[in-house]
Amino acid sequence: MKKRRLFKKKSINIIKYLYIFLPILLLLAFLILLFVNLQQQFFIVPKFIGSFYVIPDNKGGKEVMNLDKKSLHLNDEKIPDIEIINDPLLEYSIQIFSSDDYSLIKDKFEFMTNQNTLNISDFFIVVFNNDLGNEYMLLYKNFSTRSLASDYCVKYLNFLQKCLIVNVQNLN
Repeated sequence: MKKRRLFKKKSINIIKYLYIFLPILLLLAFLILLFVNLQQQFFIVPKFIGSFYVIPDNKGGKEVMNLDKKSLHLNDEKIPDIEIINDPLLEYSIQIFSSDDYSLIKDKFEFMTNQNTLNISDFFIVVFNNDLGNEYMLLYKNFSTRSLASDYCVKYLNFLQKCLIVNVQNLN
């Protein structure tokens, strides 16, 4: 009969332990070096001499949007303001056209009175003063309530795509 041992003493495989402990030792050495370097309290940022952004001369064929906005052109010459006093009796009105150029408003007014059978006395030009300048509005008729103006616009003004009712009392 053959003798069998229940508890056999295994041989120690050093290579297996070397694969486990070597990465742990390398990680520990890296952490110690990192901790020693982080003990410094100050670091120096070099002075930046270059430009922060560059506006290219060649835009690559892309059209630059919003060039007509006044906030983007602060160095434009100021055009003398036209004296318009808003009528204090105006309450709610239908906006026909709006622009910051008074001549466009006059042209639209002349076009509306010449082409349509609308009464000249029903049109009003008001000014809305804001930080960017004056916004001129061509308004049609005066109504006491917003609902009356909206109903009139839907029923009678078929040349407008969308009715915009303006509370003229709140413009100033």
